[in-house]
Parts: sequence; C-alpha cells; structure tokens
Amino acid sequence: MNSIYFLTVPHADHKPSTRRRAANIKRILEAAMQIVGEGGFAGLSMNKLADACDYTPGALYRYFASKDMLLSALVGQILEQLREALDDAVGRAPADAPLVRLWAITTAYRQFARTQPHEFGLIALSFAEPQLLLTTPESAEPIVNQMIQTMTPLAESLTRAASEGLLAEGDVVERALLVFTSTQGVLQMHKQARIAPNVIDVDRLATAALRTLLIGWGADPERVDLAHERARALVVSLGDLS
Repeated sequence: MNSIYFLTVPHADHKPSTRRRAANIKRILEAAMQIVGEGGFAGLSMNKLADACDYTPGALYRYFASKDMLLSALVGQILEQLREALDDAVGRAPADAPLVRLWAITTAYRQFARTQPHEFGLIALSFAEPQLLLTTPESAEPIVNQMIQTMTPLAESLTRAASEGLLAEGDVVERALLVFTSTQGVLQMHKQARIAPNVIDVDRLATAALRTLLIGWGADPERVDLAHERARALVVSLGDLS
C-alpha cells in the first residue's frame, strides 16, 4: 500500500424518518461523550446512557447493536471533528508550501488535544486499549476508514513535498503514520508534563519530533525551520503554540 485512498460518501437521505434517526443518534453520541467526559470510559454503560437519553436499554440497542458499535461511532465522530480541524489548518497554508502545511496540521492537532481533552482522550484510549473498540470487524472497520481520511491531509502534504524535492522519496503511508503517531505519543504525555514541566514540554517535544522526522527524510533544516515559522504565523487563531 503506497497511497491514501479517499472514501466515497453516500448521498444524504432526506426522508423525515432518516432525519429523525440521525438526530437521535447525534443526541445519543452527545450524551455518551458527556458521560465519558465526566466519569471516564469506565463510567460509560449502555444502561447509564439509556437513562441519560430517556430511553429504555432495549430502545438504545435499536441504534447501536453493542457497546463496541457505540464506541466505534463515538470515536468516528471525534475523528471527523479532528479531520475538519486539520482541513481548516491546511486551508490556511498555501498549496505550494507542503512543509508549511505539515507544520499547520500538527499544530492544529496539538490545539485539538488542548481544547478538547475528553475527545482527545478517547482517541488515545482507542489506541492504548484497542480491544475496547476493535473486537469485531463491524466496529473496527469504521475507525480504520476514519483514520485513513484523517491522515489524508498529511499524506497529501508529504507526497507533494517529495515531488518538489523538499523530501527524499519514501513510503507516504509509513511517513504519515510516523508523523501522526509521534505527535499522538508526545501529546499523551500531558499528565506527566504537569508533574515535571521543566522536563516534559509537550509543545517543544512535538516540534522536535516533526523536525527530526523531516530532516531525517532529507529536508533542509533551514527550510524546515522557516516553514515552521510561517505555519505559526498562519495559525495564530488556533492558539499560542510553539
């Protein structure tokens, strides 16, 4: 596999029954996210969620056949929010500046983690405890597809950087995964950073991780640093990140 594939989205169904079902699913997922935010993943149960939504547990299972499917939909919704944030960051950077776009993408993800900690925490949990979400193909497939979509801006920027000679040729999927997982791993150290702020500076480490990867893939250090500065100027509204 050496490319990221776009997924086709079916046309919206405008039937009243379909709209009502979509609205109910949205309300259920919002309630589930609130429960997770207040009590962590361990606090989420189908019975508790049914109470929060004023459903019977049986009625809730008409929307989600299992807790796995509920969690899959919840993480999928969060990944969609993240993808929109990354797309917005990409849109701020010039199309002919792929290194700037790479910095803008990782900056946007860092801000997402900072401003939406519960959502970020559930993404982190899905990586740390995959058995919670990936126990069946039905629950795993939507998450995998959403992850592919989420990483598409990364893959496109890396591909363009290589085609313009800013990076050496290489496996774009591998590189996109390395950028994403290195950023994800550093961001998951935020709790430790509170205990040892002089040792663990999450923003500095995330910046160093991407810089190291890009230079390792053949980028000129001065170009990398210039792109970083340009990205910082472009995403000021996303927060004061280094």
